[in-house]
Amino acid sequence: MMITRCEKNAPGPFYTTGECMSCGAPESMAPELLAQLDDNNSETYFLRQPATPEEIERACQAIEVCCADALRYGGNDPAIIERLGNNPSCCDHLLPRRRNWFLSLFMK
Repeated sequence: MMITRCEKNAPGPFYTTGECMSCGAPESMAPELLAQLDDNNSETYFLRQPATPEEIERACQAIEVCCADALRYGGNDPAIIERLGNNPSCCDHLLPRRRNWFLSLFMK
C-alpha cells in the first residue's frame, strides 16, 4: 500500500498525508513540530522532525490523537514502532509478530 505524503512535510520519517480534518488536536500535542492552524494555514504537516526523545514522544502522541489517521511514522526504528503499537494505521513498516512461546509448546 502506497501512502501519499503531504509535500509540505519536513524530510524524515514522521509525516502527514494531507487528509487531516484540521481539528487542532495533533498540533496541541506537538506544537514545536507541527505547523499551527490559523487563518493562513489549514493544513497539518511536520515543520521539522523530532530531535530528542521528548520530541519523539510528542510526535507519537500527535499521531495517536489524530482522528483521521493522517499522521504517520515511516521509519523503521523498532522502539518507535512498538511505541505506536505496531499499528498499520500509523506505521509504514511493521515488526514481525512474535508467536507466544507458551502457546508454541502446544502448537506444532
